[in-house]
Amino acid sequence: MSIISRIKSNKILKSGVNYSIFSTISTLCTMVIGFLNMRWLGPELLGLWQSLTVINLYLPFLQLGIQSGLNLELPLALGAEDNQRAKRLVSTGLAFATLLAIILFVSAMVVLSFMYYKGVTNDILIGTFAIFVIAIISCFRLHFIATYRSSNAFDRLTNIYKIEIITKIILVYAIYKYHYYGLLLFNVGIELVFTCGLYLKAPYRHLKPRFLKEDFKCLVRRGVFMTIFNQIKNTTSSAPTLMLLTLGGVSFVGLFNPALTVRALVNLIPNQIAQFLHPQMGYKYAQTHNAIDLWPYFKKITIWMPICLIPVALIGIVSCPYVITCFFPKYNESIVPICIMIVGFMFSTTFYTRGFLITIKAYKLVICLELMDMLLFVGLPAILIKMYPDNILNAMSAGLSLGYIISYFINIVFVKHEIFKPKYNSNI
Repeated sequence: MSIISRIKSNKILKSGVNYSIFSTISTLCTMVIGFLNMRWLGPELLGLWQSLTVINLYLPFLQLGIQSGLNLELPLALGAEDNQRAKRLVSTGLAFATLLAIILFVSAMVVLSFMYYKGVTNDILIGTFAIFVIAIISCFRLHFIATYRSSNAFDRLTNIYKIEIITKIILVYAIYKYHYYGLLLFNVGIELVFTCGLYLKAPYRHLKPRFLKEDFKCLVRRGVFMTIFNQIKNTTSSAPTLMLLTLGGVSFVGLFNPALTVRALVNLIPNQIAQFLHPQMGYKYAQTHNAIDLWPYFKKITIWMPICLIPVALIGIVSCPYVITCFFPKYNESIVPICIMIVGFMFSTTFYTRGFLITIKAYKLVICLELMDMLLFVGLPAILIKMYPDNILNAMSAGLSLGYIISYFINIVFVKHEIFKPKYNSNI
């Protein structure tokens, strides 16, 4: 049987492939728009926006991990065929999302009024307003997307990505026409359209917000861990931006932005696979309670992914100097950092490890690995910047790339050690 025939005959595989295709196209659109932003805005304005968006990395702390808990618990409930519990979890998650949105709205009024009173510039004031609007909308986006767990739900999600792609193509004109303010409009518009699409196609759209004590406790228990996990992860992710902002200002942040855009390109396919695979692992684990059954999937994906990314990395390294010099001359200082980071990005697929371990509830190991990443991604760049203070961007890139490579191999060793323990396998 040919590959195409196998895909057509397997409903789950067909849903996964369709989802991956259109979510990949959506991500490609975002990356292309990111390159256009570099050309239309320049390092200063782009750096200002990137600096403001650092705030968003810490807003999930207010979520208490509730929607992340729903993201994990719902596939387990569906795998156990407990539809009533699934509905209770969704209703409770929606109630919390509504409450949090109200709190953020009140906070926005207070913060923006204070900033206006202090006379901050319009660029920062309006940018902060956009950040709050995105944060409020994202309360519901995170909730609704957590409910898309079945293969049928992924079919609906695929249709939403089709609408999002069209919206991105239309709104990109706003960036060209209005530059920085167009960028704000673009980001708010995309968040709004995507969230509305999620709501209209949501599997549990008919459910009303309702706090249910026992289910809320369950989500909180999951949420406490996920909050700690996300905060460590966000601190690690934002550390390079904060370091560059401190050492060189928004211009350095803007010059480093192309490397982050390239990361999205290198991790394009791995991210799409992870988004579809993680719910399927949760569903399977709920049926068998044998983590060993998940090991073959993890092993193949984790080991083969960097190998499969080698052609992408080579193309990126070879074409980078030409593309930057010809189309983005303001970013010539970014060429070497991008090439260095591409090597590291090949090994930045440890999110498979985290999703895998969270599925089987190996919480202690997840936290240990995240703390290890924090030490690597903060400590190594800091050491190299100290050694080469006259070449901060290159030192930052080398430190992060080295951190990715070390983290990749450590993750494989620890997961292999953890996966065969009896507490994660009912048959041992």
